[in-house]
Amino acid sequence: MAAFLTGIAEEAQRRGYHFDTSKIAGPKLDSQMEETKGQLLYEWAHLRTKLQARAPEVYRLYLKVKTPKAHPLFRIIPGNIREWERT
Repeated sequence: MAAFLTGIAEEAQRRGYHFDTSKIAGPKLDSQMEETKGQLLYEWAHLRTKLQARAPEVYRLYLKVKTPKAHPLFRIIPGNIREWERT
């Protein structure tokens, strides 16, 4: 959780927001978790569908993004959608 929140804090700072990192407890992750490109693209399509219905203005901002940048917690590897995913 600390590694995830650290990435969120870095993005908040990049956007000009203040994120109190002193509240992030625990050690930082020294490595990344592997995830497949297929899973990343599946999740991106799922999010875009939700945005189109719930936040059309945000959806339009990301229309040209075909492959999003993964959270720093993940290292993207070749592969399809995970077998455990409900499609």
